[in-house]
Amino acid sequence: MNDLQTKLFLDWEPNSSVEATADEIRDAETYSRGYFDSSGALVRLELYDGGNLDQVYYYGSDIESITSDHTRDYPELAFAVVHKEGASAGFHWEFTTRYAADGSRRLLMFHLFDPRNLEIMNLDYSIAGDLRAITKFWYESADEIGLMFEYRKDGTNVDVANLEEGESVPLEAVLRALPEPDFYADGFALPPQLVGTSIPSVGDHFRPE
Repeated sequence: MNDLQTKLFLDWEPNSSVEATADEIRDAETYSRGYFDSSGALVRLELYDGGNLDQVYYYGSDIESITSDHTRDYPELAFAVVHKEGASAGFHWEFTTRYAADGSRRLLMFHLFDPRNLEIMNLDYSIAGDLRAITKFWYESADEIGLMFEYRKDGTNVDVANLEEGESVPLEAVLRALPEPDFYADGFALPPQLVGTSIPSVGDHFRPE
């Protein structure tokens, strides 16, 4: 807990490069406090909602140590552990396990980030390791998600949401306008920059219950 640098951010965005001031978060509905080691790597992220600490995210792979420290430092608070792994062409994967306050697992998720450090895909698994759903994102800009694509566990699309307009739009019409239509046409497809690679195996990153 000691010898870590802290930074404040508006909302729950650990990848933000813009720090918030104490005055800015005073009136914010949600904000986060990041803890960074001497190399600048994010170690822990506290997420606040309505001024109250809601949950904590840890970045590392020593699950036993993290769980032990969390139950001591943040009793009765849910938490998550995130492990990062590099991919080709500047992309990277993040593997997230969410836990209840008692340390029991509740959710497994894979997240794919592009070279801009924007999440473009996530896969939602049960604690038994069964895929439940896939979601992909298309960004209007680095600060704004324009479209959200939802898929069944077999990879078929079930909805495309235009987040700015607050309505669903036809998949076929959207695909004709996107620069990487194949990525969004199928839930299991990866970006063209990752051709020859595959979605990581659940068994390689989690021990399903």
